[in-house]
Amino acid sequence: MGFDKRKNIILAQLEQQPFLFFSDLEHLLDVSPTTIRRDLTALEKEGSIIRFHGGIKKDKGVAEMSMNKKQTIHADRKKLIAKTAAEKIKPNSLIFIGSGSTTFAMLNYIHDTSITVITNGIPHAELLNKKNIRTFLLCGFIKERTRSTAGEQTVKMIHSYVFDSAFLGANGVGSQLELLSADEYEHNIKNAAIQASNSSYILADSSKFQATAMFNIPLQERPNIFIITEDYSGSCSQNIIIAH
Repeated sequence: MGFDKRKNIILAQLEQQPFLFFSDLEHLLDVSPTTIRRDLTALEKEGSIIRFHGGIKKDKGVAEMSMNKKQTIHADRKKLIAKTAAEKIKPNSLIFIGSGSTTFAMLNYIHDTSITVITNGIPHAELLNKKNIRTFLLCGFIKERTRSTAGEQTVKMIHSYVFDSAFLGANGVGSQLELLSADEYEHNIKNAAIQASNSSYILADSSKFQATAMFNIPLQERPNIFIITEDYSGSCSQNIIIAH
């Protein structure tokens, strides 16, 4: 099987699913890992794919991966962002923590048991409870892929609180610093949390920038919303906090 045929197989598969991991490619192509890496380098150079640690995607559009998959991607970047985000929490505050792998990483750096956390992340609630932090898991339909709750009832409950701060993940960040979501459920939850919070922090590693999506929330010129990232090459913005 030559390169052109392998290329067509890869691109055809990316039409069916937004991401392919290296293990998927090994199964799909049945060639050596060295050949796959060489093919991916060629496809990346010609602009046919975008590579990330562990796999590839077709373009900068956003999509929702499973919680387990997300935790394996850019783990070092997420740790930097998570630590910086946790430092923003003040004692005795009521905070919202949205679902996602970067917000989950943030929990490792939260030790203050005086706070109260509201979350729609099922693993988030479980870990916070183990840490003896007062936690309330919002009810709603369970999204098994992301291990979270969502839906009209979830959004309604968020609006019943006034949070000192909210910490949200991002499926992507647009070129004009819009918070992007992969579906309407996530969009509505993030929008409700931002509206209900005195300050909001978006946790997004640099691979999430310059993406596109149907569901977006403009963040520029909103002084109480900040994006925490480990690297930023765009124009200077008061909304950006660089994690170190």
